[in-house]
Amino acid sequence: MKSGEGKYIYCAIRSLEPRSFGPIGVGNRHDEVYTINYLDLAMVVSDSPIVIYDPDRKNAIQHERVISRVMEEYTVIPASFGLIFKTEEDVYELLKKIYTEAKEALVKIDNKIELGLKVFWKKECFAQEIERGHRELQKLKLEVARQRPASQESVYSKKFRLGQLVEEAAARKRAVYIGEIYNGLKKYAAASTTNELVTPRMILNAAFLVDRNREKEFDEQVNRLYMKYHKILDFKYTGPWPPYNFVKVLLKLEGIGEVRR
Repeated sequence: MKSGEGKYIYCAIRSLEPRSFGPIGVGNRHDEVYTINYLDLAMVVSDSPIVIYDPDRKNAIQHERVISRVMEEYTVIPASFGLIFKTEEDVYELLKKIYTEAKEALVKIDNKIELGLKVFWKKECFAQEIERGHRELQKLKLEVARQRPASQESVYSKKFRLGQLVEEAAARKRAVYIGEIYNGLKKYAAASTTNELVTPRMILNAAFLVDRNREKEFDEQVNRLYMKYHKILDFKYTGPWPPYNFVKVLLKLEGIGEVRR
């Protein structure tokens, strides 16, 4: 390793023997990706300048490609993008520190993958879905639309109330969909979790830990739900991913460009 360089961290795996995965490291230098081993636990790394990597599309995709390559042969505990340790000795000490926790996590996620599902109301269907059968909301929406500028205080009050009604109606509709989609799919997963909703039209932002042997079965259930609701809902189904949402051993160290000195 050149002077002034560190070790870029991708993931941890179970491996007794040192491994090499080819010159596919993050950055423009085609650094070799290989393992640093401690007993039967290993960290997948590449040499790297000690820099804060720009989390642009190219670097982020390369980070995921390395992990995907390792996943072809191993169950992985993924690290966040941009995590760099200063020396091989630092990585070795980390392996010793996390050894027990990492081994337990690897047993939990063995032969499993993460699949993601985000569900949204189609833009043109959102208002129709929320307003259907809600007379108070429909009436208030018409009143706001017809209100004259002279009644500014009244307009503000009615708009505020309208916003409340929309949120309440959306929450009720969302709960119905979650009951069928999320609660239905988690029966086919070893574990599942929901994440923050990032837009008013988002219904579900979920991740599922699925046994590889049940991936096809899980896919079929997602497709069944899509066919049922595709006219009013958008499905964004992604994966397979490393189990980011289910293993926090290395994610506790997350931070772009973080360096252990």
